[in-house]
Amino acid sequence: MPIDLQKPATPIRRLELGPDEKRVVGVDGDREVVASFESPFDLPTWRKWVITTLLALMTTAVTFASSIWSATIAVTSREFNVSETVSLLGVSLYVLGFSVGPIVWGPLSEFKGRRLPLFSAFFAWTLLQIPIGVVKNLPALLVCRLLAGCFGASPQVLVGATYADFWEPAERGVATAVYSVAVYVGPTLGPIFGALLTESSLGWHWTGWLSLILGVVIGIPAFVFIPETYGPILQQRANRKLNSAQDSSGPTEQNVKQAPAFAEFVHNYMFKPAVMFCVEPMLMVMALYIAIVYGILYLTFFAFPYSFVQGRGWDPRTGTLPFLSILTSVVISSFGVALYSKRYYRPRLRARGSVLPEDRLPLVMLGSIILPIGLFFFAWTSSSKISPVPQIVAGFFIGSGIMLIFTNAVAFLVDIYLQSAASAMAASTIVRSLVAAGFPLAAPRMYKSLGTAWATSVLGFLCVLAIPAPFLFYKYGRKLRQMSRFAPMPG
Repeated sequence: MPIDLQKPATPIRRLELGPDEKRVVGVDGDREVVASFESPFDLPTWRKWVITTLLALMTTAVTFASSIWSATIAVTSREFNVSETVSLLGVSLYVLGFSVGPIVWGPLSEFKGRRLPLFSAFFAWTLLQIPIGVVKNLPALLVCRLLAGCFGASPQVLVGATYADFWEPAERGVATAVYSVAVYVGPTLGPIFGALLTESSLGWHWTGWLSLILGVVIGIPAFVFIPETYGPILQQRANRKLNSAQDSSGPTEQNVKQAPAFAEFVHNYMFKPAVMFCVEPMLMVMALYIAIVYGILYLTFFAFPYSFVQGRGWDPRTGTLPFLSILTSVVISSFGVALYSKRYYRPRLRARGSVLPEDRLPLVMLGSIILPIGLFFFAWTSSSKISPVPQIVAGFFIGSGIMLIFTNAVAFLVDIYLQSAASAMAASTIVRSLVAAGFPLAAPRMYKSLGTAWATSVLGFLCVLAIPAPFLFYKYGRKLRQMSRFAPMPG
């Protein structure tokens, strides 16, 4: 499956402007008047890492809150006299919100910049943790969980695209690995802390207070230290500033490209994720693949406690500890992604002089093989007659496979779409959140009907069917990108 390294792909050149933007405010005779601005790419490396870390922590906060409710299912179902499936809606509706929010946050970030949707949504998400701590009505709690998911989707959508605003391609893979760790550390730690709170004297309401504290502790420094990074918005601001400083003989307001009106936002931006998903085969397939592995992660929030508590008779708090095998694998795999970017991706990038998105795919290929191995391993070592150690080790393979696929598939999509990355991420987040919302609802009946072994094997067979996708994209990705309406290709 060779790729022609002599042909240029997406250029390394910083795409600070959209495809139709020009850094020209007006024309004074034969002289172009150019509005310059300080590029986010020129930020000091230490500041880039501060921004990267804070953005990742915002993602950790919202994903942590998504899964912490899973530890309250047994308690809340008894307290409100409902079935566990109804109580499980607290997780599913939150994740369903992840599929609603991107319809607004992704396009809005390409219309008004990153900061406005990122921080307005995160502030609303933080406030919505308060009702979880005080409300004692299940329908109201579920509505608050849904709304929290809608607003919490903002970091999920925007962080990967924001990294592309200030990291060069060679470093972007490492930054994306940090983001992926945040995506999976949050929901992995959620059930552990949730079980500790629920089984303690504090009670399950404290799952809301803990999420609120996390939001405040992370949100304040993030608001202070994260600047606007989206190039076209910085260019518009520079244009307006330069135009206001010119005298009447210089270019006038009519010469300046105006910010798009709200009607244009609705027409050209709101529907962009849906259009891209429908007409971009690489986005469609990769979004579905990411959705499957993301859904499997959320399904493990039921599968792990069910297997270790119901199947092996462990205490509920102890039964959440095997999640640490997934957490360990995610952290270790992130170092593997960083090493790959340094030793393989960066030399090829510099030798070629251009970005080849397909260079992200070898680790997706590896993850596509590791994940079903881990699922089958977990399935067929689940008997109480077998030591729990092999099943816990299987969690390491599951986490590694999910991490390798998610991290590099996201970086692959960002490398392809660049200025449209926020809309691509919005489409991907919508799809994966719909799947992740549905998987936990199906989990109780599936695991109780089929048992841990066959229920988990079904997921393994599903992942086996998806294995060819990254291999085919590695071979035919260039041809598909050449046919794309949204992927920038050099002339």
